[in-house]
Amino acid sequence: MMPFLRHIKEDFSILITDDDENCRYSLKDIFEPEGYITYLASCGREAVEIAKQKYLHLLILDIHLPDFSGFDTFEFIKEEKKSIMPCIFVSADTSKELKMGAIEANAYTMIYKPINKEMIKFAVEQSLEKFY
Repeated sequence: MMPFLRHIKEDFSILITDDDENCRYSLKDIFEPEGYITYLASCGREAVEIAKQKYLHLLILDIHLPDFSGFDTFEFIKEEKKSIMPCIFVSADTSKELKMGAIEANAYTMIYKPINKEMIKFAVEQSLEKFY
């Protein structure tokens, strides 16, 4: 199934939201060369504004943002879009409460920082394959 997805990556857009600029651009540098369209946001409000204007297939959200939590941002975007889309949460916080929050939010998965390049690529490909 993976070869099929490789041919249509340019049809998928990813919103990457993280208040850490280095993390945002590192993720962009992973996915854009693969053919994905990426949008970057530094906070929840910015992510919601981008979601209002762009068609998105996947969210990569840091849980700890300066304004809304990643969980709240995910809910606001789902409400704005009136649809369900896959979300991968990222965080350096490995607490049980956050793991439970990700499950309750119906996230596709949660990946801990520092982010492993191969792990995030695999999670993105698997989530897009599952949802689309």
